Amino acid sequence: MALKMRTKLVNTFTMPVGGVEMAKGTVAILSSSEVVVSTGNVAFIGITAEIGYADKDVLLAGVGSIVQCLAHDDAISEGEWVVPAASGRVDGIAATTTAIQYLVGIALMDSDAQDHLIPVLLLPGVAVGTQTV
Repeated sequence: MALKMRTKLVNTFTMPVGGVEMAKGTVAILSSSEVVVSTGNVAFIGITAEIGYADKDVLLAGVGSIVQCLAHDDAISEGEWVVPAASGRVDGIAATTTAIQYLVGIALMDSDAQDHLIPVLLLPGVAVGTQTV
């Protein structure tokens, strides 16, 4: 199924950006009272819907939005759950090696390469994982 690269922003909000610029489509995490680029599989606050200039406010897409996210690599499949990865990108849940994953949402298109923008339906950033008994 081919999807058009569309964005639907709902539940948007603005937050101040830390001292480093953030690309559009970046997974943002909260650091003190500012947002910064996610460094890995951690709880996220939103996805940047525009370029986040250092020390300025940025528009963030929240739960229910369809937003373009930067892909970690070409191993993300349409319909796969995605989680935060290094450098503010998203990666497929199958690629993670940690017991707990913080869900970003569902990929609505395959990824072709690193930093490819793919549409993702944002879901609550809940933690899921496995437990060994």
